[in-house]
Amino acid sequence: MSKRAVPPVGKFGGVGDIQKRLRGSEMIYDNRDNIAQALLGLFAANITDVLDWKDGQVLVKDAKDIPDHALAAIRKIKVTPTAAGDQLEVELIDKIRVGQLLAKSAGLLDPAKTEDKPAVLDIQMVMPGDDKDV
Repeated sequence: MSKRAVPPVGKFGGVGDIQKRLRGSEMIYDNRDNIAQALLGLFAANITDVLDWKDGQVLVKDAKDIPDHALAAIRKIKVTPTAAGDQLEVELIDKIRVGQLLAKSAGLLDPAKTEDKPAVLDIQMVMPGDDKDV
């Protein structure tokens, strides 16, 4: 009988995937402040950061005039030619989802902890004239 070579563990069993996830988690943890700032910027972006209204027309601002957080929040800009003129469509990211991520990371969506609250409350009432020590 011939001996088979045992393959290295890293190539099988998902060990490499786990190591990649751990490295990714460390990277996210190390950059958590920058990630939080980026998410806050996305949440703060408004359509008025991207568009101007002049004389009844909607115009896209020059890229140099749009704040970086608002540029990052643009999902799509589409111009469609029509008989009445060009139709402009600007779509920003889903602010609700970003808000949920921020609230979750801040712990606002966690249920209230009950470990500091008493489980049983005992109240003893002593009437005047009772001889019990309180």
